[in-house]
Amino acid sequence: MSRARSVWVLTVLCGAVSLVVASITTLYVAGPEIARDVGASQTELTWMIDIYTLVMAGLLLPAGALGDRFGRRGVMIAGLIIFTAAAAVLQVVDTPTTLIATRALLGLGAALILPSTLSLITSTFPPDFRDTAVGVWTAAFTLAGVFGGALAAILLEFFSWRSAFWSILAGAIVVLAASPSIPSSRDEQPPPMDNWGALAALVSVSALVYGFIQAGIDGWTSPTIITALTLGVLAGAGFAAIQLRRAHPLLDVRLFANRSFAVAAFTVFVAFAAVYGLAFLIIPYQQIVLGDSALAASMPMSATAVTIIPITIVARRLTERIGLRAVVALSCLLNAAGFGILCGIGIDGPVWVLYAATLVIGAGLGLGMVPCTEAILTNVEPAKQGVAASVNHTTREVGTSLGVALFGGLLSGSYAASVHDITQALPGPAREASRGSVAGALQVAQQSGPRGAELAGQARHAYVTATQHTSLVMVFIMVAAALIAALWAPPKTPRAVSATPVEHDRRHQLTPATNR
Repeated sequence: MSRARSVWVLTVLCGAVSLVVASITTLYVAGPEIARDVGASQTELTWMIDIYTLVMAGLLLPAGALGDRFGRRGVMIAGLIIFTAAAAVLQVVDTPTTLIATRALLGLGAALILPSTLSLITSTFPPDFRDTAVGVWTAAFTLAGVFGGALAAILLEFFSWRSAFWSILAGAIVVLAASPSIPSSRDEQPPPMDNWGALAALVSVSALVYGFIQAGIDGWTSPTIITALTLGVLAGAGFAAIQLRRAHPLLDVRLFANRSFAVAAFTVFVAFAAVYGLAFLIIPYQQIVLGDSALAASMPMSATAVTIIPITIVARRLTERIGLRAVVALSCLLNAAGFGILCGIGIDGPVWVLYAATLVIGAGLGLGMVPCTEAILTNVEPAKQGVAASVNHTTREVGTSLGVALFGGLLSGSYAASVHDITQALPGPAREASRGSVAGALQVAQQSGPRGAELAGQARHAYVTATQHTSLVMVFIMVAAALIAALWAPPKTPRAVSATPVEHDRRHQLTPATNR
């Protein structure tokens, strides 16, 4: 492709990935208003957010394999059609159950879209533009959630919660219309589809997410939760066993023996768990506890761009200088420091604590994403770039799903325990609503006469305490992640264990058949 055509294709692909990512944070911003309007509990709201990433994460690997087999552009277009249809349906559904189901359909479309956006770059772009394109794509992926949430917040200032989905629908229509203009690529000798491996991966992720979300309600020692978590672990082990026995695995788990690949995937996983869990915590905190508007509540997360953008620009050069080990360990420690700062919030703020936390966590995210993305992609052979892109996306989406699930479970459990006593005397429906979410408690408080002020104050205090407890757990998790990365990662970053796309092109020119 010419440079001008490459820029156009990159624009379309970045538009597609931005749609997928923005659909996550849009619901964070609109969530409190949705919960009030449709009567959703904290657990139902968590499922509305997490079902999207759950379906996407579970299907990314088979979706990448479909692109390798049938053509990456065609699979992306199919995903865009499903995504656009689901975005249209979101304009009319009005119950927690239908919202959850429609978000699941949206996740199916996103799973088909996402792998192609990166694999088309690595398989079709000119070698001298490819590294730049990967960096631009990474920035788009990282920042789309920030700006998507901000746009949704602006719309919510003037319209109902449904307006938060207008930009998603409009963007989907535009990208769908432009997508036939981009080239396609596929593997000319595709292996058989690994249906059992795909099923095991989906069961593993689904069971773990369910266990984390429901643990806050049922308790970590509940037989149901223990069964779900055990099933998730066993299905994950089964997936690995299936892949080791396949001549053509869906994901060659032997790749994780390469320390650069493994540490990069691990770092991406924990980073996205951290940043999307952060949004899950602080946006409702501002809207419900502090009483800020949706626009004001989107500002701290938007501030992450202040540190993400400049650090992303220098991250590759810094990695070449000090090595992947130091970069990923520092990235995790910055995330730990950000959650440590968040432990300092109270029922009255201060808001600067939120900005301090998001700026530090944004620095951690910006530092790790570009070198980790490159480490994942350069350790997979060129013909399997769809699966390589899926690994990159899967670590992000599984991290987001499990992160939000863990945050939601911890938050729900701590909050419900804190308001248990004060809600004991309430009638059944009011008691369940108050224990289900802080938004529900505030609605009950408005109808409870003089005792309502006490309930409202206790509910806000309980949410703050739950946020502090969850943040403290994340501090320990991110410090542990930094230690693991420091011990596991190689001191310097080797290029690839197999030919990189650039090296492959130098030895074997792509034929029109493989680069259609």
